[in-house]
Formats: sequence, structure tokens, C-alpha cells
Amino acid sequence: MKVRRIAVAITLALLLGCGSSATKFKFNIIPVEDEWQLGANLARDVAHQVQLVNDAESLAYLRDMGTRIVAQIPPSNPTSTQTWEFLIVRDEAVNAFAIPGGHIYVNTGLIKSAHNASELAGVLAHEIAHVATRHTTQQMSNEYGISTLTKAALGSNPSTYQQVLAQVLSNGALAHFNRDQEKEADDLGVHYMFGAGYDPHGMANMFRTLLAEQKSRPNAVERFFASHPLTEDRIKDVEEQASKLPKKTNLITDEQQFHTVKEKLQ
Repeated sequence: MKVRRIAVAITLALLLGCGSSATKFKFNIIPVEDEWQLGANLARDVAHQVQLVNDAESLAYLRDMGTRIVAQIPPSNPTSTQTWEFLIVRDEAVNAFAIPGGHIYVNTGLIKSAHNASELAGVLAHEIAHVATRHTTQQMSNEYGISTLTKAALGSNPSTYQQVLAQVLSNGALAHFNRDQEKEADDLGVHYMFGAGYDPHGMANMFRTLLAEQKSRPNAVERFFASHPLTEDRIKDVEEQASKLPKKTNLITDEQQFHTVKEKLQ
């Protein structure tokens, strides 16, 4: 039944996309359970290739923050009921990335660069929004082709799977997002932050921090900017989105536990 379901989705995609050879598939033809399985396989192999932080307190803090943000995804979104994982990579590069299946990776270099808890929450919310909208597998469908990617998701195309894994390991990311996808992740991320109780202005502040890092040590943020193009106009747009939200007291801008974790990761 799963193969039939995918075949129907592929047929629909081809019918809707046949009007132009330049058509990009803007919807996802991979069932969410297959995406989560692909993510589990990738996460298993990534764990053998990068140095993951095993400090229980640091991981618990990141997972608690991530779980609070994931809880803001509407129940109608199938990713909201899946299991998400939040991991820390010991790497001084200022980067964070997501792979299919709700696996969010944050480098120690990014945590050290963040000035407060809301800046870190802004990065998590942005990456969570990319997964919730399934941007990564949309981009992969464009890059590898529907049939090839479907076979990889089902485990019957190991060569494509190895290409995907190599891309994660070499680039520190799986997809390069376009302007519309970045805006969608920004807008949703701001609302997720607000719903989770974090100051949504933290996202814009973190973006400013990243731009400052680009000027002072460009090599450190090279991977982040390669997959997440960032401009002053985009930061202004994020700030505007945050300013439109209702006034709310007790939003978290900073908390001591963030600084405790940051110190432990030095």
C-alpha cells in the first residue's frame, strides 16, 4: 500500500508539473513516515562521523527548549506528532542545521556566539520551521528527482542515500533554501517562539550576531550562510513580524541555565 500511495503522489506531481519544463515541485510527495525513517538512518550514520556532545545537562536544556517550540506546530501538521531529536555537535563553526525526520543539530560554536537564550531559541525555531514545512525534502526532490529520492527513502537506492549523507557531512547542511522558504521559516519561527514563551525578537538579534560574525571571522559562519542566505532586509522583516505580535509579559529573553550550558561547552 505504501508503494501504491507514493506512486499515486508521483503521478499527481507529474500531472500538475507538466505545464512547464521549468516547474519546481512545491509540495512534498514523500510520506512523513518515510521522511522520518530516512532521518533516523541519516542520524545513525552522522553520529559516527561527527563529535556529538554527551553532556546530559546541556542536552536536556536544548531538548527542553526545542520541545517547547515543536509544541507550537499545529496538530494538523503531521510532523507535530512525530518524535524530534535535538543534538549538539562539538564544532567551533557557527552553524545549525536540520535533516529529515526532525533531527536538529546545533554546533557548540553557535551556542557560544549566542548572547542569550532567545537568540538560541530563534535558531531552533527557524530550523524547526524548515522541518515542519518539510522544506528539506522538497529541495531534495528538486535536486535528486522524485523517483530517485523515493527509492532512497524506501531504502532501495543506497547510492543516492550515500550522496545525501556525504552532503550533510561535507556541507554541515542538507539543503540550500531559497528566499521564499527562508521567509516562511522566519515567519513561522517567530510565531513558534512567541507561543513557546520566548521573546521573538531573539531571532532577529541572532541574525545580527551572525552578520557580525561574518565580518569578524567569515570562515566560522561560511556553512551557515551557504545554506541560509541572510541580508539586512531579511532581518528587518523578521523584526517587523515580531513587532506585530500581541504584547505579552514574561517572555523569555534570557535565563541562567543558558549561560550555565554555554560555560560548560567552552
